Amino acid sequence: MTTQEIISKLDLKKKASLLCGAAFFGTRSIEEYGIDSLQLLDGGTGINYEQLFGDKFADYARSEGFTSEQFDKATRFFYDGDKLDPEELMLRDKLKVKLTEFCHGFDPHPGCYPPGILLGSTWNPEAVYEVGEALGLEAIMYNISCLLGTPNVNLLREPRNGRFFEGYSEDPYLAGELASQMTSGVESQGVASNVKHFAANNLEINRGGIDQSISKRAIEEMYLPGFKKCVEAGASTLMVAYPKINGKPCTHNKWLLRDVLRKEWHYDGLVMTDWGACTEDTGDSVEAGVDLFMPGPWEHEDDIVKAVEEGRLSEENLNRSVEYLINIAMKFKLSGRKLPVSYEDYISLGDKACYEADKEGFVLLKNNGLLPLQDMSRINLVDNSELIICGKGSAQVFTDRDEKLKDVFGNNDEGDVALIVVSIESAEGTDRPDLKLPVKYRDQIENAINSGKKIILVLNTPGPVEISKYIDKLDAVIMVFYPGMAGSRVLHDVILGKVNPSGKLPFSFPVKYEDTPAYLNYPDSFTCVYGEDIYVGYRGYEKRGVKPLFPFGHGLSYSEFSISDAVVSSDKCNLGDKVEIKFVLTNEGDFAGSQVVQLYVSDPSSKQSKPVKELRAFTKVYLEAGEKREITLEVDTTKIGSYSEDYGKFLVEDGMYDVLLGFSSQEITTKLSFRIVEGSPELALGINSTVLDIMYIPVLRDALERDVRTHGDDFIAYINGERYAPCNKLKDIYKNLSDYSEFLSECNQYIKA
Repeated sequence: MTTQEIISKLDLKKKASLLCGAAFFGTRSIEEYGIDSLQLLDGGTGINYEQLFGDKFADYARSEGFTSEQFDKATRFFYDGDKLDPEELMLRDKLKVKLTEFCHGFDPHPGCYPPGILLGSTWNPEAVYEVGEALGLEAIMYNISCLLGTPNVNLLREPRNGRFFEGYSEDPYLAGELASQMTSGVESQGVASNVKHFAANNLEINRGGIDQSISKRAIEEMYLPGFKKCVEAGASTLMVAYPKINGKPCTHNKWLLRDVLRKEWHYDGLVMTDWGACTEDTGDSVEAGVDLFMPGPWEHEDDIVKAVEEGRLSEENLNRSVEYLINIAMKFKLSGRKLPVSYEDYISLGDKACYEADKEGFVLLKNNGLLPLQDMSRINLVDNSELIICGKGSAQVFTDRDEKLKDVFGNNDEGDVALIVVSIESAEGTDRPDLKLPVKYRDQIENAINSGKKIILVLNTPGPVEISKYIDKLDAVIMVFYPGMAGSRVLHDVILGKVNPSGKLPFSFPVKYEDTPAYLNYPDSFTCVYGEDIYVGYRGYEKRGVKPLFPFGHGLSYSEFSISDAVVSSDKCNLGDKVEIKFVLTNEGDFAGSQVVQLYVSDPSSKQSKPVKELRAFTKVYLEAGEKREITLEVDTTKIGSYSEDYGKFLVEDGMYDVLLGFSSQEITTKLSFRIVEGSPELALGINSTVLDIMYIPVLRDALERDVRTHGDDFIAYINGERYAPCNKLKDIYKNLSDYSEFLSECNQYIKA
């Protein structure tokens, strides 16, 4: 029976009920038509046991006479029995039996994988894809239809954000290119990916009702592209965010959900709410474009029925939502699904994916020559530290597959190299109070400095912290973020030189919090003004001339790389052409390793306010010591424009553009140029020009004056425009502008520098 045939047999009440979640992480089924419940669960970094156990085993624990506190503790310390009393251990053992039955008879031992920020630091699409594949296998093992938060593609706008570690980058191009690989990797295993939170959910403070004031240009250029890329990659589900955008809740935002997502992007997947995000009428939300309301039991089907009866919700839109839900439920049904690999391969593939991601994503921020070490016995692990392997909230994972730092490194109190691990927690639901280094770690650093030891500082943090006070006294700084289960092993291998670090920062690392572009815009109530506009991250630092401690794209290697023989395929092109940039990358060092070549495009003479430069392409290349390779990157001229609020679309100016090649946003080694002969006609000088466009170009101003006088028109109207209204369009001043042949001819010949 087809989806349409099923829908034709459902009454209004049944259709409405299908859109309302049945359990906290489950949808409703219709057994008579073979429609299974969708099992949803957070899993962007692995399976969230707190959610899984609460959804599947809480009733069982109560029936066995255990309290909710005992159940919570047995869940959280499932793999840490030393923290459980005898009764809690008994419950843990009973739950283990139930879990094994639930997982096809396997004792699953879940994996813990790195979050978006570390995956973003890999600058390696293949590594992200492999983590997606591993997470897909986790979902199959745990009977999950849809992994929530695969990926969280919200922009890294504000480093205090409690979920900063979940996002991929401050740059929308990098975020989209990498996060979409997570989508593809998960879906390759027959599991529904889930892109969240649509859109602009970039803080945790008052997220349930905060109203975010964002310019249309910033929304289009910064906050939507990552989502669009994931939609293009085939994301089956998308989660709508809590906040309001310009006064409209995302769950009731018809422009966002229908005009952009459905009509412009042609998305045909399932749109679900974040948990409890719909706070207004459910029926109106369906009309706006939401297909599934979570969590269950969502007991508002009467709202939907009433909205249809009152004409606020068309039955056509209701049927479409039911269709999307049935299609996804049938595509990702759990019955008959089996793990496609052996249990041993499931474990080894997950271990490999996590190790490779960490290897590609750990960022060597500073190295004065201390690393790599030849003798690990020199290491003094300060304070017997351990890594935080995951964030809190939706992203938390409990596992027994991680190795401990003390087991991997050992410890020598007499060692002359202090290994100081700065571990800072971050969580969904709350933002960090500041970026300051806690007193405990300041004391450890100062004690190590005073002792004369060499210092390796490991940043086991959700994002940047303020370390500028000590940076000159530190011998090496390695950023590992929340590395998942392979963190200790990869850190050991990086320090020893078994791994040549190649991670690059996907965000700008500030000297101090006050330097960050969004600093003055942090809200203290239910309104947040995105006052930095499009100038997020490096765009804001460069526009204001503020130097970060480490720039966007920064990351050191044990090798030295160079770019040479760079050429551009054409120095003149038309809008729509693709420009190829060829160059030779050479590993001039003694270590084999990978380097990320970053390509930025700059429009130095744009008449519209633009960033100094913007990332438009990148590649990560592995080279043996001494090896060189010719590389080609491509710039699509249709993708380098800016959003025009006047015309409601992206436009590309004609003129000269600079192509900048380098190893970070500040380490630019090569500059090339090309010219777009004819850009978007809306921006061409002439009919659509304003007074401001020509008033500082004498050849055009003079030609206009001659035409005005030749046609017997009054030039004082133009002069008044210069004095009082330079943004007025010439065609509004001179109705017969199209007859000004000399002026229009000069405009056609004028070449913007």
